Amino acid sequence: MASAPGPPSVRGQSGDQSVSPQTKIQRLLRAGIELFQDDKDLRALETFKKAFLLAIRLPEPHTQARCLFNLGAAYIATGKPKKGLKCTWKAKEMGAAENDGDLSFNVAAAYDAMREYSKAAEFYRKATREYEARKTPKAADALVKLAYCLASTGDTASAARSFCLAGRAYQRARQLENAAMALREAANYFLRSPHYRLEDVLEVLEGCSQLCTGITNLELLGHLHNHLGLHYAELKLFGPAEEQFVEALKLCRGESFSLHKRAVLLQNLGAIYNARQESQRALGYHSEAANAYGMLGETASQGQCLYNLATAHSQLENHHYAQLYYQQAVKAFVDAGDSYCEAQGCEGLGTAHLCQGRLDQAAHYYQQALALLEKAKEASDVPRVRILEKLADVTRYQETLQDCNSYTGGLLDSRADAARA
Repeated sequence: MASAPGPPSVRGQSGDQSVSPQTKIQRLLRAGIELFQDDKDLRALETFKKAFLLAIRLPEPHTQARCLFNLGAAYIATGKPKKGLKCTWKAKEMGAAENDGDLSFNVAAAYDAMREYSKAAEFYRKATREYEARKTPKAADALVKLAYCLASTGDTASAARSFCLAGRAYQRARQLENAAMALREAANYFLRSPHYRLEDVLEVLEGCSQLCTGITNLELLGHLHNHLGLHYAELKLFGPAEEQFVEALKLCRGESFSLHKRAVLLQNLGAIYNARQESQRALGYHSEAANAYGMLGETASQGQCLYNLATAHSQLENHHYAQLYYQQAVKAFVDAGDSYCEAQGCEGLGTAHLCQGRLDQAAHYYQQALALLEKAKEASDVPRVRILEKLADVTRYQETLQDCNSYTGGLLDSRADAARA
């Protein structure tokens, strides 16, 4: 998310009291909350501890409960969820308010940190209901947390719906950046769901795209456009995908410029043009992206761009150039230690040689690709079956040529015999 939902909730109290210990407690609580909000969780923890140690000297259970509640939140935030949960339940027993959403949210956060996602989801739902009853924007944060818990349990469809609800809640609170990121996540989890509906995905993608028009953070905007493009591409909607990548590329300038970002966007646009069989148009994007990754020293990504460049040349039947760039891609994959991609490059080399009539070299590279797939321990049989079929085609073609050569030789011998007669 652009800005992650907040940490466990903490509570203060308005106004100091005249009694010195109470005054000190209130000052410590305020200081602790400020530290907590500035992500200085360890210092906040120590401050809340001091407040609680002062509070237990007073016969005021409500003050003790408030200090204990904040101490529990700090324990959760500093990676001690069991201690935090214990403090939170104790604060409830001592009279801490339990219907305003914060207590349920903190209990959920503790279970979340302990990876007890089903329990966490139960309390995030409860927190959401309580926040919604009070019409507080915290409901959106709880819905996002709920969504990630549901995703962790494998219920991606429910996670997507929770992100949709969070997006709407953020929109009502006029938090457009968070709303757009929530909808982007909704699309992501809809696509991960085994039985998603296309109209659901398109609705959230369109909603996210519309929200982008009101976002002024250029870095976030570029990030959103790129991810929207990836989702459209996943749906094979290459026109909208191209539009999103082009918008992202326009934003990659000035303070938002990054050579890595530019390389990624060029790579994505090149892949779109490959998919649309606009290979001539794709060449420049792949070449520039490969050069950029080379400057960055990102060998694996450079290899992928060289592979895409070779594929574009292959589609254009420029088999000599396809062979050249497949060789460069294979070298990059070897340097990167990526056996699976090296296998893909060898498969491409085999096809390039086959298209140039070099059957022995084609068979050699197909066999090398099969060996590399074995080395990479590739689980899917799809690439292996595909390459085996290509290798079988080469073998049959070689046998056919041998038969033709043998037959032609017989005719020549007969003619020679006739001449001698």
